[in-house]
Amino acid sequence: MARILIVVVLSFGLGGLLASGAAVWPVPPGVAGALLMMLVALVVRRRWGLLADTAPGSPERMLWVSLAANAVVAGHLLAAMYHIGPTLVMHTPVVHALGRDSWTLVAGALLAYWIVRDPAPRADERDRAIASQGLRTAHYGLLTVLVVQILVLGFVHDGWVSQLSRPTIAHALILAIIASVLVDAIARLRAYALEAMASEADLHQ
Repeated sequence: MARILIVVVLSFGLGGLLASGAAVWPVPPGVAGALLMMLVALVVRRRWGLLADTAPGSPERMLWVSLAANAVVAGHLLAAMYHIGPTLVMHTPVVHALGRDSWTLVAGALLAYWIVRDPAPRADERDRAIASQGLRTAHYGLLTVLVVQILVLGFVHDGWVSQLSRPTIAHALILAIIASVLVDAIARLRAYALEAMASEADLHQ
């Protein structure tokens, strides 16, 4: 579980750093993030190749990519929205830059997925059961976030909530969807980790 949290924190932090302007990048932030994701994917693929039979299976590999990539995108979007403020307006230079960087990060995530993909994908009943568990957890997580958003938008009429523009609300909904994907990946990776720990404990008995 610690490894999962480390990946989430580091990836989320990278996304936030890309949007914060705190670092000076030789290329646009979205390009820098995409290149970093692909570089990490190459390193991870080599690492898993060295592990051979002990490397994660096909579904688990894709979950790690999904976890890291979506955390980067979420961190970038959340930080950008924070810096822009509640009155985000479409078709402005700042928002256009945000859009370019976001879509570049998505492209980088897809390329990272392609880099680390298993050339011979395989899944069994265990993988399908874990996938079902993850989707169920993500479903309830998404419902919870949406209920909170609905209550806030419907009943809070003061402060920054009253200033929210439609594009800001739309991007908040996008964040809710990304959050559900992250919950799915975390729940499934946790299930794999618990299963691996149980198997290791059985071997030492």
